[in-house]
Amino acid sequence: MSEKNKNDEKDYTGLIICIAIIVCLLLWIGGMLLSHWYAEKYFIVSENDNPQALFGDSFGAVNALISAFAFAGVIVAIFIQRNELRLQRKDLGLQRNEFSTQNETLKLQRFENTFFNMLSLQQQIVNDLSFTDIGKERVIEDAPDPSLGRIAKEVIVDKVIKGRELFFYSFVERPHYFKLADGHTQKAEGMRQYLYFNGLSSYDDSYTPTYFDHYFRHLYTIVKFVDNADFLSFDEKYKYTTMVRATLSRHELIWLYYNGISSVGKQKFKKLIERYSLLKNIREDLLSLSKENLDIITIKGFNQKWLWGNGYSGTDYEFWVTDDETDKEKYYISAFYNKKDIEKGKSKVREWRDFYTKYLQ
Repeated sequence: MSEKNKNDEKDYTGLIICIAIIVCLLLWIGGMLLSHWYAEKYFIVSENDNPQALFGDSFGAVNALISAFAFAGVIVAIFIQRNELRLQRKDLGLQRNEFSTQNETLKLQRFENTFFNMLSLQQQIVNDLSFTDIGKERVIEDAPDPSLGRIAKEVIVDKVIKGRELFFYSFVERPHYFKLADGHTQKAEGMRQYLYFNGLSSYDDSYTPTYFDHYFRHLYTIVKFVDNADFLSFDEKYKYTTMVRATLSRHELIWLYYNGISSVGKQKFKKLIERYSLLKNIREDLLSLSKENLDIITIKGFNQKWLWGNGYSGTDYEFWVTDDETDKEKYYISAFYNKKDIEKGKSKVREWRDFYTKYLQ
């Protein structure tokens, strides 16, 4: 506040005090004169009465009136003060709401900064993936000097797979070797065939999934971070996990499927996959048909083509999906369908169950 405003405020206050004093003096003088006139006109004074005492007693009515006014003023002041306190409490409430809103905004900003940094790091982890298959690639080497009759030749070199390509290569192409019961060595093309010959029980025994240990640990950490954000509603959490899901390629989803249903993934990751429908965009036909499920249809004299002919994927998908939330061995249908479409998914599960009961049990 400027010095001029301060002086104006002091002068204004002094004026109010002067007016209040003048009003009090006028009331006192007016009351005294009125009391004197009233006492002289209406009071009968005998010889034994003291006029000054009678005058003083009559003036007591004015004192009582002024005291009543003062008491009324106190009551008015209390009500004014009460209203002011109520307004102050209202202002404090608005301030608290504003602080609360600011706090929630800061929470969301901190959350999003961390979340998007984690997403960025996840993509860096993917880009850093690398695997070298020694002597697994044939290339044509250019002739050193065609004019001298030297011709190009085929040579075998190491095959280097980097980044997101490794998910496809390791699941579809990378050779896997294992021993048969008769002692012979069997070759399987990729983890897909490896599961076909050995079953899901062999997943944890294979070295290939270890290429993605860091990848899956960090992916789980991102989804868990969103799940632990208590200030967000479920729909808001689902929105952020949808962003995570959008970064996953088709073969990343395939690896996520088998990781979540493996002995390691069942402990923690599987329930988050189900809660946030992380497998919603999976291509079921890219999955393997693991030996456990292959044996089920083979015993009945059927094969994959028979499943395809009946409108099913012919893979592990139908065998390991359920509408029973308490089933720990299979994926609850919410892993593949969000809240909007989950009834459609449950209907398909019931159709499969009826089909399985009729032909495969």
